[in-house]
Amino acid sequence: MKIPAPNFFDRAITAVAPGYGARRYQARVALTMAGQYTGAKSKKTSLKAWQTYPGSADADTLGDLPTLRARSRDLIRNNPIATGASATSKSNVVGTGLQLRAAIDRELLGLTEEQADKWERRSEKLFNLWAKSKSADITLTQNFYQLQGLIFEATFESGDALVLRRRAKRTAVVPLALAVIEADRLATPDALSADADIRSGVRIDSDGAAVSYFVLDDHPGDYMLRSSLDYTEIPAFGEKSGEQMALHVYRRRRPEQTRGVPELAPVIEILKQLDRYSEAELMAAVVSSFFTVFLKTKDDSGLPPGADVPGMGADEVAMGPGAVVSIGTDEEVVTANPGRANANFDAFYSAVVRQIGVALSIPYELLIMHFAASYSASRAALEMAAQFFDERREWLISTFCDPVYEWFIVDAINAGLIEAPGFFESPVRRAAWLGSMWIPPTGIILDPVKEWEGEKLGVEIGALTLEEVTLRRTGGDWKQKTEQRAREHKARVEAGLEPAILDPNGTKPRPAPNDKPEPAPGGSQKD
Repeated sequence: MKIPAPNFFDRAITAVAPGYGARRYQARVALTMAGQYTGAKSKKTSLKAWQTYPGSADADTLGDLPTLRARSRDLIRNNPIATGASATSKSNVVGTGLQLRAAIDRELLGLTEEQADKWERRSEKLFNLWAKSKSADITLTQNFYQLQGLIFEATFESGDALVLRRRAKRTAVVPLALAVIEADRLATPDALSADADIRSGVRIDSDGAAVSYFVLDDHPGDYMLRSSLDYTEIPAFGEKSGEQMALHVYRRRRPEQTRGVPELAPVIEILKQLDRYSEAELMAAVVSSFFTVFLKTKDDSGLPPGADVPGMGADEVAMGPGAVVSIGTDEEVVTANPGRANANFDAFYSAVVRQIGVALSIPYELLIMHFAASYSASRAALEMAAQFFDERREWLISTFCDPVYEWFIVDAINAGLIEAPGFFESPVRRAAWLGSMWIPPTGIILDPVKEWEGEKLGVEIGALTLEEVTLRRTGGDWKQKTEQRAREHKARVEAGLEPAILDPNGTKPRPAPNDKPEPAPGGSQKD
């Protein structure tokens, strides 16, 4: 920060009273150096109780992670808004699984269009055979497409997950299997807790890059432990091959951040408070709906309170719909009227849910699965959500899908299933062979007529391609869809159901079998 130079008044006062002038100038410099942001002031009444600590990413995060994970999981299990946020995010980011579309750089590799297309189709088929098999999962429980959803949900609720490269128990195409490790198993051994290079189970080098991971043999919260919580140190990269052996999947929000934070962390408190509020309102409404009759007898001959209710003590009274409760001669009933239903409940609840949606980057309409606004407003909400989902999808692809595809190609080359000259010798050629796209879930269509007309116009003016429209609207492979449409068109033409688009020479439309031929130029046509 630049120190202010003495102004006219500073010089004038100093000339008359040097001591006072010097103190005045020092005070002005101190005020300037102290900063001018109101948000940093500590003397304001509204900010006095706000205590903060300028810690590093790990200092602000690691100590709270066990509690944040536990509370986040509890909310996803039991809170409707949290459950919906997780499910909605997964459905729009992953869906039923991101499908591979190989896209190698044929110009860099020196391949013709036909050679590149043949290599891509073969790689896609082999990868899909492996990805659909449960051999892709070391537990033989899920296939690769399902593991994508598992990884996304694990990072959403726990902050991060570790994926290990393992040898498959049952080989399907290639001997590759993935072992997904939950965040709690990635921890620092007690004997190494004083090592500054190990951050919550991750050993880092002087640059902050991961060197290895300490993984517990069992989950620390498992009710049946098979070991005494022993650790295994797993290298991030192979010592001889240099290949990556583990993927630490998490969203990095700050420089030098070692572990991921659950997505619900900013709204854990507000979600729990909202849960308590809605539960209290629900209970109050239930109590208000009860119609209970209290029977007061002169000789106390009635049933004692609670005697006819299973699980109730003799001194307890249970209200219920249409209940008849006996009380003694000297007893009176005093009740509090909850005054429900609360007319302000929905407005207040919706206002809080909107705040939660802002924190999670999910529009209110999509978070509660209710579209009551106009088409334009609903469409705008979906477009805003699509930007968030696209960003999360690209993150998942770069941290999980692309590295797994690279593992597969390496094993496929070693198994002799595909050929990729220069793959292991040149990093540039390796990157060219690994080019890929991942087909996302299809988007939501609110008004099919309007939206398909817009897509059609985009294709006609050259702003969109048919492949882009196919990926966004219906999913699948545009080439396969085009081939299928050609087969369908040919069958319908042969059946006389529609005219041919082009004649065999591809020069002009050919009439359908039932159409009458046009008359020759200058001639006439007889019936």
